[in-house]
Amino acid sequence: MKKSTLPSSQKGFTLVELIVSMAVFIIILVIAAQTFDTIIKQASKFAKIEESNVEGVVGLEVLRHDLEQMGFGLFWGLLPSHTLTYPEADTSNWPTDTTNYAKTNDLNGVPPRALVGFNAFSNFNSDLLSIKATTVGQSNASQRWTYIPYNNYSTSSGLGSRPVTLPAYNLQASDRVITIRNNFNNSDDDRLLIDRSGAFSFSYNTTGGILDEYLPTDPLQLHMVYGIKSPGTPVVEPRMPFNRADFFVRVPTVGLPKYCSENTGTLYKGNIEHNDGTYGVLIPLLDCVADMQVVLGWSLNAGVEKAQDSVHVFSSMPATDYSVSVVPAAGVSISASSVATDIKNWLQDPKALREHLKMVKVYILVQEGKRDAGYTYPSATMVIGDASNGETALTNTYTFTAEQRRFRWKLYNIIVRPKNLVSNQR
Repeated sequence: MKKSTLPSSQKGFTLVELIVSMAVFIIILVIAAQTFDTIIKQASKFAKIEESNVEGVVGLEVLRHDLEQMGFGLFWGLLPSHTLTYPEADTSNWPTDTTNYAKTNDLNGVPPRALVGFNAFSNFNSDLLSIKATTVGQSNASQRWTYIPYNNYSTSSGLGSRPVTLPAYNLQASDRVITIRNNFNNSDDDRLLIDRSGAFSFSYNTTGGILDEYLPTDPLQLHMVYGIKSPGTPVVEPRMPFNRADFFVRVPTVGLPKYCSENTGTLYKGNIEHNDGTYGVLIPLLDCVADMQVVLGWSLNAGVEKAQDSVHVFSSMPATDYSVSVVPAAGVSISASSVATDIKNWLQDPKALREHLKMVKVYILVQEGKRDAGYTYPSATMVIGDASNGETALTNTYTFTAEQRRFRWKLYNIIVRPKNLVSNQR
């Protein structure tokens, strides 16, 4: 056979060389594809973790805001010889255990409690928080307020005492409002709800025309005007002289993301509607929530703020029978059983509650990211609570299922000292 006379530089690849080259190229493509797929999965996982973190920050700020506002705009008493009736929440609104849910309502004629709640009341043994204040409503009016000093009159208008104009918080025409009398020199005449013939609210008049019944009659009196709700169409009288927001974990009938682990639900905020006492539209704050536990910090000195009077004792949220579990803080020598009785009474007494409650701690266990088949959560349990601060008896040990350990978990912790409670004002 005649040998090729082509130069070596012009010779092609042999079949074997081509097969080997293609095999190497295919192997490199497979490795690159697997690496790319891994990167995409990791990016998706971490993106979901960041999404969970952002959702947590936004949702929990709503809870923090309302915790800080508890007690704002609440009245402490009624005018002498006056009575008041308001129905508050519709007790049939909760799907189960309506008997105990009814205990979140305050009795007619009694000032409202700034905080009400129950242990193991909603799904997954979680707590329920009910916060009462004028500012926890959803309408624009609930964020507005003003005040009426004695003899704040206008010669040009011919009106008597009238509200002060506050540009940033000014009430709008026809906002439904309440008026509370302040008298710093007379505790018997302080923080009293002003009503007219049993009606505790009226429609705000931006020109300052306020009925005489709602005006101060003494130089020592200062009347506060708080917005409750916007007028709406048709105009609905407020159901109660404050707003109320409930926080709880519930499994939604529809809408829980498919990536959520088993035994999780949604943390909701539910505002009691003034028209019918139901929640109306629930506001989802955080998905994939496994548990929410609340710890309350109490001062033993009613309304007295001292250097050594930080939080003396902690308690869990009351159970449905109002029993509480209490452990003294480190260095405090006191009988737990006697304190438990005191706290039980404080939780049911509006005055004692605002004088003794100093701190609210909320612990929320949340799934972080999606399921990871190659991951196992390092612990089979998680202690929810602050055991290092003398609260060992108040912690809840959450046990993960085998499936839940395929997820990552994060424990959010909110600590609030509500400034509208007497115990935090002195």
